[in-house]
Amino acid sequence: MSLQYSQGVIGVQLVVTMVMASVIQKIIPHYSFARWLLCSGGLRWYQHPTEDELRSLAGKQQKTKSKKDRRNNGHIDYKPLTIPKDIDLQLETKCITEVDTLALHYFPEFQWLVDFTVAATVVYLITELYYTVAQPSGEMNISVVWCLLVLAFVIRRWLA
Repeated sequence: MSLQYSQGVIGVQLVVTMVMASVIQKIIPHYSFARWLLCSGGLRWYQHPTEDELRSLAGKQQKTKSKKDRRNNGHIDYKPLTIPKDIDLQLETKCITEVDTLALHYFPEFQWLVDFTVAATVVYLITELYYTVAQPSGEMNISVVWCLLVLAFVIRRWLA
């Protein structure tokens, strides 16, 4: 036994698409799944030591200006700081925060693609549920268009 729905000017799939487009525009910039994935505490980065910390661990002191340097009008040829490989260096780890993602080069594209994929998955699930319950005939499944858009965006990013 199938349920009979009257055809309206705006179909169920179009309403779902319009609602999801509104969610993408208004809600996802504030509550992003991609941002949550990166900043939930699973990823960590190592804070590099300062040059003074490296000097103290290597046992080297900051050079002061000598009379020879003063005669050269302050032009000092700095040699690169060499650190032995066997020093006891403990790096501090920190969790990635939202501020850290601002420096990531491809993060905005990653965030948009992941959030759009989540939205397309929700549209797909809702329209498939609609097709299962209502069994409409003669309607094109809009969720396929959403899935094709996701594939097109991924392939475009992959080829670029």
